Amino acid sequence: MTKLKSQNKTSRGFTALKWNAFGNTVRALVQFIIGIVLARLLGPEPFGLVAIAWIVIGLGNLIADFGLASALVQRQNITPLDIRFAFTVQIVVGLVFSVVVASLAPLIGIFFGKPNAVQVVQAMALLFVLQASGQTSAAILRRQMNFRAIQLASIGGYLTGYIAVGLPMAWAGAGVWALVVAQLTQAIITSAALYLRVRHSLQPTLRMPGGGMLAFGSGVLAGNVSSWGISNLDAAIVGRIFGIVELGLYNRTMNLVATPMNAFVSAVQSVLFSAYSRGQTDIASVRRSYLASVGGVAMLLIPAFLTLAAIPQTTILGVYGEAWLPAKSLLTPLALAMPINVLLALGGPLLLGLGKARSEASIHAFSLLALAFALSWAANVSIFAVPWAVLSVYILRCLLITGLALRICEARWVQFVRAISGPLIVGCFAAALAASMDHLLQNWLQNPALRLAGVLFGTGLFCAVVVLFFGRWLIGRDVVGLFAASAGRLPEPLTWCMRRWGY
Repeated sequence: MTKLKSQNKTSRGFTALKWNAFGNTVRALVQFIIGIVLARLLGPEPFGLVAIAWIVIGLGNLIADFGLASALVQRQNITPLDIRFAFTVQIVVGLVFSVVVASLAPLIGIFFGKPNAVQVVQAMALLFVLQASGQTSAAILRRQMNFRAIQLASIGGYLTGYIAVGLPMAWAGAGVWALVVAQLTQAIITSAALYLRVRHSLQPTLRMPGGGMLAFGSGVLAGNVSSWGISNLDAAIVGRIFGIVELGLYNRTMNLVATPMNAFVSAVQSVLFSAYSRGQTDIASVRRSYLASVGGVAMLLIPAFLTLAAIPQTTILGVYGEAWLPAKSLLTPLALAMPINVLLALGGPLLLGLGKARSEASIHAFSLLALAFALSWAANVSIFAVPWAVLSVYILRCLLITGLALRICEARWVQFVRAISGPLIVGCFAAALAASMDHLLQNWLQNPALRLAGVLFGTGLFCAVVVLFFGRWLIGRDVVGLFAASAGRLPEPLTWCMRRWGY
């Protein structure tokens, strides 16, 4: 019976992971393509204006949620009162933040020295209440591991907002308002679709439920606020010290590397958090899942980011064009930071799922303080020192989060190192190959977009061949063991690889 239950959990986990991976991949691909088109149409400044608004909106959304969405997922059992309380708090706080941020918009414009950012911030303040209206439904779907519904709602909202609204407005010369209206439309469509999928009670209540829901939520909130600070303090300093155009350059470069990272990692994070929350007492299973996720995601992403770090100029010119060339000096450290961010991000679901939100929050708070010191130094040097400061703090944060996760799941550092050593070896060879190919192709392919495509194809083919012939040793036994135990539920390419590896 226990074995059957474990197999059912694994089956549901793979189904959820496949839908999350599919949805995030589609959305990341669409965001990448549309982002290129919008960047070429609008230039850096509109993205800098929107980035100002997102610095404030991102923090407000975390506070408005108060960690209650995560609490709904993490709790072993929930009641209708829990759902009504979470929804009421999210909507009320969302409305309050919409009014407060809209009122403070003139001061935000003064802080960044951009009066034309005031109306942008005021319009985007509506996102607080728009996104809050779908958070409870999304939490219930995550609890059920119904990521199919979440992904369909998210993809539908993005396509409607940016293809049906944003791109036509950009072509018509709407400037920054093409980005603002597209984002608002996306929030409306996504939240409506989520609620239609889970029509929970809208009857408000502020009667506090028992069971430590608020205590857990407050721990999640503390961690999320510190994490927000780590993710946005660099952009705030760039916008304040160096200007809006430079903020646009920094923001788009960060998005270039962060979008694929977030797509893959969030697909795994959501599934792992739900799985860890449902199986909190089975530490051995949690340990295997954690080490397998580290090894698998590392093999997918580390070679890709090391490749981009090795060819910064060709990447920027090939993706965004000549107007964005100064961003080439930002790309290498930001690309190197993404694998580090991947590894630390995989520890988060384990800590939250096993009820260690406050411990994670303490690490984030310490990391935020370290980042503030690092960025204060970088701001006195140049904008190009900022991403190197970010990279250094990501390394510190990764060591702290990973160390705590390993201790909680009773694993050792040698197991973690073993899980990432293969991906690091492949990544270093891929980066060296990419730099060599880029140098050789400069005389043959003058078009940077074609040259970038050629380099990425060559390094991708190299990585695929290496994994095919040596994956059994490079990927790590935790990943291979998970694949072997899940025969019959894997995608056909992985099944074929398993047969090639002798399983």
